[in-house]
Amino acid sequence: MLEVKNLSHAPRGSVAIQNFDLTLEDGEKLAIIGLHNSGKSMLLQILAGYIIPHEGSIKIGQSDLRYNAQEARRYFGYVPSHPTLNGEWKVEETFRMFATMRGMPFPTNTAEDLAEKWLLKKELSHCIHELHYGQKMRVLMALATLHDPDLIFLDDPFQGLDPKELHSTIDILGRKFSKSSMILATNTVECLPGWIDRILVLDSGSTVIDQKFLGIAPLMQTLAELWKEPRGNDKESLDTLSP
Repeated sequence: MLEVKNLSHAPRGSVAIQNFDLTLEDGEKLAIIGLHNSGKSMLLQILAGYIIPHEGSIKIGQSDLRYNAQEARRYFGYVPSHPTLNGEWKVEETFRMFATMRGMPFPTNTAEDLAEKWLLKKELSHCIHELHYGQKMRVLMALATLHDPDLIFLDDPFQGLDPKELHSTIDILGRKFSKSSMILATNTVECLPGWIDRILVLDSGSTVIDQKFLGIAPLMQTLAELWKEPRGNDKESLDTLSP
């Protein structure tokens, strides 16, 4: 589904991603974890085509993202870490506009079907600014998945969600997109969904751990061992990895 080779990106001369390789199989769910400024968000923006890397290749499906971006974008959806939509837009109008941008036909009942999937039926006629944070994030996820993508990039989508929103979001992703590959970048380790297959830990843009997800407790132990030694002014508490 996704093949990344020798990916490097050094904005303003400071290496953020270096010699990064990744293969993601069809249906595989990967969580990327790292301290702040480890490169998680930048990596997802590169994989989604918003940043052009200085080196390396990204193949999504059968398409090279650099040379055939339009074709590659048919395969994936991207959810940013914060709602970035115009507050004056109505939810149903937003669904239709994004479908049009993707060149998709959008029958009358499609908005309702999409809203039902993401628990937004009552909000279809509302403006974005009338929604609370969790609803806005579900709108973003609906927009990223309106074309039922084979691959979904999720940049810290659980941050700021209350327990009910967190549960419903994890449930929808796990049930409705069980066949999709996913890359979830997050620091909320204690909220990692049970449907995650694999864990990748980033440190200064490089992979330091890549292993099967065996549960939260073993993972927390592994991370505690990894970061138990101070690392100068950049040392952060493991507490930053929990809600």
